Amino acid sequence: MRKILLLPFCLSKEEMAKVGKMAGKNEYTVIVANSTAKALSEVRRHASPGSREPVRIVGVVCEGRAKKVWLGLVLLKIRQWGKGTLGLRTRRIELARVAIAGGTKAFFGRRSCRVGFNVADMEGLRRALEGEDTFMRL
Repeated sequence: MRKILLLPFCLSKEEMAKVGKMAGKNEYTVIVANSTAKALSEVRRHASPGSREPVRIVGVVCEGRAKKVWLGLVLLKIRQWGKGTLGLRTRRIELARVAIAGGTKAFFGRRSCRVGFNVADMEGLRRALEGEDTFMRL
């Protein structure tokens, strides 16, 4: 199984080092992305296009991005369902989401992003990297 960890650019350098070390122990490839489109293109590149090897993706996202990521996952699920209906080959994809604990609460559930000071929920990240907290299976 191919394992990929998506990190946002807004985490602190110390936090990225700590998370990278934790991901290395669990054999994850770490991708730091500045945008959602960049993250998806990097995932495609690391997921061996054309192979049927299953992929597990763990994403660290803030609440503001979580809705956008959720919509992308729904579209991915529809795509997988359509390919299966047409009889095309699909690969199994497992997704997990970890919240960012830093920042201050603002309107509509979003967090005010403090680039360079945000931290990931370490307990949630540990569980996700070990395969316990799977958000969605496609």
